[in-house]
Amino acid sequence: MSKALKVFITYAHKNTEAKDKLITYLAVLKQNGLIDVWHDNEILPGDKWRDEIFSNLADSDILLYLTCPYSLASENCNEELTAALNPNIRVIPITLEHCDWQNHQLSKFQVLPDKGKPINEWQPESKGWQNVVDGIRKVINRMQSQADSSSVIHEKEVRAELAFQQGNIFMMFGQPDMAIEAYSHVIEINPRDIDAYINRGTAYQDKNNFDLAIQDFTTAIQLKPDYAIVYYKFGVTYGKKGEVDKAIENYNTAINKDPEFTDAYNSRGVIFSITGEVDKAIKDYNSAIQINPDYAKAYCNRGNAYSEKGCHDRVIEDYSRAIELNPDFAEAYCNRGHAYVYKGEIDNAIEDYNTAIKLRPKNSKAYVGRGNAYRYKGEVDKAIEDYNTAIKLNPDFSEAYENRGITLSIKGEHDLAIQDFSKVIQLQPQSTHTYYNRGATWLFLRQWKKAMADLTIARDRGVDITGNFRKTSMADFERAIGVKLPSYIAAMLTRQ
Repeated sequence: MSKALKVFITYAHKNTEAKDKLITYLAVLKQNGLIDVWHDNEILPGDKWRDEIFSNLADSDILLYLTCPYSLASENCNEELTAALNPNIRVIPITLEHCDWQNHQLSKFQVLPDKGKPINEWQPESKGWQNVVDGIRKVINRMQSQADSSSVIHEKEVRAELAFQQGNIFMMFGQPDMAIEAYSHVIEINPRDIDAYINRGTAYQDKNNFDLAIQDFTTAIQLKPDYAIVYYKFGVTYGKKGEVDKAIENYNTAINKDPEFTDAYNSRGVIFSITGEVDKAIKDYNSAIQINPDYAKAYCNRGNAYSEKGCHDRVIEDYSRAIELNPDFAEAYCNRGHAYVYKGEIDNAIEDYNTAIKLRPKNSKAYVGRGNAYRYKGEVDKAIEDYNTAIKLNPDFSEAYENRGITLSIKGEHDLAIQDFSKVIQLQPQSTHTYYNRGATWLFLRQWKKAMADLTIARDRGVDITGNFRKTSMADFERAIGVKLPSYIAAMLTRQ
């Protein structure tokens, strides 16, 4: 008889009752000598609890991670998960309730119950727990058969399984090249391993090697034509390639094959937003949220869509809900900051940008947003400092140069402002308002021909230069620059 596999249970203490239920449902597997279960209640008085936990974890074959908002937020749970990231430990997330696990490193693993449907949505819940036990039994049988057999076939299965787990770990740590090598090894051993093709395609996608990704996803579809997730992966790849029609077509197929595929609705919504079909985007986000009311990313994206429609109260409501579901959601804080700026609630905006930057210190968009907020408060030096940081993080960030140029112009540093506007035009030759901003700045420097050339380009590209100029009077403007404008420029700026 095979040696029992050691199962380690990671859970948040608020889910002690769920942990005890799981142990009860695993009783038959334990009675049959297939598993031994360990959890932190096994620690005896006087034991060094931390040493005990990690010693037992290192000796385990399977980690069961009870997934809920509390465990995702738990440092201890995530330390235990990190310690389990080696090829010898099989990680199995078990979703107890809706939470943001799709944006956690757990998303790289196959979850239980089937399709990630949380335990609390099964009627009765016992069906969900039994689905979990059935899934664990399949894993155990596979692992035991690999351990028991010395045949060449099973040795190959063992090597393939280890390589597959290595690939998942490399992906988690942002090493797609190493992951590709590991998944390729799996495919060499078993050319019909669908998951290896899918994961290698995802790794190619992360490297923007879209043609190789499509090639792998095509092979996966040939092996399993009804696999919804592969069509979803196609959609993501074509979306990144800018082929929006193909992206939508594949998301449609994924949804047809799995009508509760929340990620497919969310991603199709993003494509609709890009193509300007905002109402269709909102409809898709609504569908994703209806299926999964705790889908933080869908709330954030719906907030973006409402922003396009000018529904700024709805925007803040959605971003706030996303933050409530995922307190570490930096993008939601940043976007809510933008909404607060629009509403004139500058201090609230700065507070949100501060949080976004704390969560993601290299978030250049948050620095630009905070810089804009400081500028509106009149704190131009702080604004420029933030724009400088954004440019240091992303030297090709045209929005940062544009806003720094505007702020430098406010300070009267017009030569430096011209340099920034010119940089924007270099990065974005089709820019429109930048020509207006540079043209207006040339006026301060009394470079009439250059001002006329830029203002003409801005006008010809659809900028309402007279409308923009009417925000100040001609007399006030001429007083600010200390000279009367040439008549042909004055006529151009005031023509109705």
